[in-house]
Amino acid sequence: MLFKNYPDYQLRRLEFTVKNIISTIRQWLNPFSPLYVTRLSLLICSVLAVGGIVLGVIEGSLTVQTNGLISAIDIVNSLLFLSAVHRSVRSADVTYNYGYGKYESLAIIASAGLLTLVLGFTMYEAIIRFQDPVEIGKYYVLIAFSVISVLLMRRMAAVQKVYAERYHMPMLQYDSDLWRVDSIIEIGVLINLVIGYILRQLNADEIAKIIDSIAAVALLLIALKVPITHGKLALSQLLDKTLPDQVQFDILAVIAENINRMCEFKSVHTRQSGKDIFIELDLVMPFDYTLEETFALERDISKALIKRFPTAVPRVYVVPCPRDCIHSGKSFCPVKLAKEKEVKNLLNNEENSEAKSPESE
Repeated sequence: MLFKNYPDYQLRRLEFTVKNIISTIRQWLNPFSPLYVTRLSLLICSVLAVGGIVLGVIEGSLTVQTNGLISAIDIVNSLLFLSAVHRSVRSADVTYNYGYGKYESLAIIASAGLLTLVLGFTMYEAIIRFQDPVEIGKYYVLIAFSVISVLLMRRMAAVQKVYAERYHMPMLQYDSDLWRVDSIIEIGVLINLVIGYILRQLNADEIAKIIDSIAAVALLLIALKVPITHGKLALSQLLDKTLPDQVQFDILAVIAENINRMCEFKSVHTRQSGKDIFIELDLVMPFDYTLEETFALERDISKALIKRFPTAVPRVYVVPCPRDCIHSGKSFCPVKLAKEKEVKNLLNNEENSEAKSPESE
């Protein structure tokens, strides 16, 4: 009996395996996931890295080889980003109250370190080639590969920018900037190759070799700008540095819009973890306000902050006033006085509108 059912069991197992494979492929190709663009980046980086390094070594071009090494670093970046994004999209929990966004910062810093190592290798190669120049091979092959690389990089940069704006994730923004700069560098590589080809036609190969080595170092220095800039921001996030002044001013603008609804604004504390911006406000409210009245202000401030910063996580902390606004048994609460003034202005406006309506008739 067991032997008779064995083929059916194997068939069900095969069906289950096929369904799992199809489900995995669908997840990988799901364009509505922030991981999709990182997976696409990994695929294109692999093609550019293999092509760039192989052609650069075979044809003797340090600029093409260096650009291939940058793409190889981008492969490592993509793997780091896949792991970091997979974790950073998880919501805050009991263990990590502020979420998992720090994984993004760590990945960005690691990426900057890897590119720095490539810079050291390229400078070493350039010094050797100055002493013993390497013959550059078929320029037309290198130029054709460079043109294809430019088109792929420009397209990838545009796709990355769309996803960075959609999900507000620092790592996607970093990857978008990397692709944009890489495409500019590839244009520089293409120009260098065209110049080299022209110099070869003029029998000036030695000059072409020297220019190729200088261009490799110069283009890599340009490539380091993005990792250094984003690396500083990532380090600030890891150290829980407060948000930039402009963000602080925008938060204070929201407070100013609601200043008449609170006794006192005491302080604001900000930090960023991945895409999430944590904003904590300390307010003083009238001692006899109900929870419902206090919550109304908290709700309006939170809505205003999220409107300005879509990934904001506002938290409002309220303490009662010390009753220092009561003098001789009379309350001079600024919140209540402002509310009374607002009601009086509203009644006056209604009376004025009623008085004008008979005249118009």
